[in-house]
Amino acid sequence: MVEHGAHSPGIGDLLFPAINFAIFAFVLVRFLAGPIREYFRDRTERLRNGLEAGRRAQKQAADLQAQLDKDIRDLPALQERLRVDLLTTAEQARAALLEQGRQAAARIRADAALVAEQEAQAAQRGVRAEIVDEAIRQATALVREAVRPEDQTRFVHEFVETARQAP
Repeated sequence: MVEHGAHSPGIGDLLFPAINFAIFAFVLVRFLAGPIREYFRDRTERLRNGLEAGRRAQKQAADLQAQLDKDIRDLPALQERLRVDLLTTAEQARAALLEQGRQAAARIRADAALVAEQEAQAAQRGVRAEIVDEAIRQATALVREAVRPEDQTRFVHEFVETARQAP
């Protein structure tokens, strides 16, 4: 059997990987240093912007929470103001409706009085017309009974004589 002996490290075993690493590091630094710096600058800026946006959002949330707390504390007073406003508005609407009702009632009364007056006048005219018609009928009947044939002849002669004398 052949024995393999342990490999004893030499200077080349350590020097070549070190040179290889140095070349690799030089290439990285030489060609990637700018983009790496730019990446970390952009990342830093994004982180700062994100942190600032977080602070602003946190401040807005705190302001909103404070406003909500204030609104919640003021809620009973707001409810009371709204209740008073609603009652006041309802009372004003009630008063306006009552006034409109009064005005409508006054107009209806005035219209009814006018119609009643017109009806009364129409009834008076009707009664007068009936009275006149009845008086004419009765007068005609009385005249027919009272006038004799000689009176009628005399009336005709007087009418003719008056007609001749008229200009």
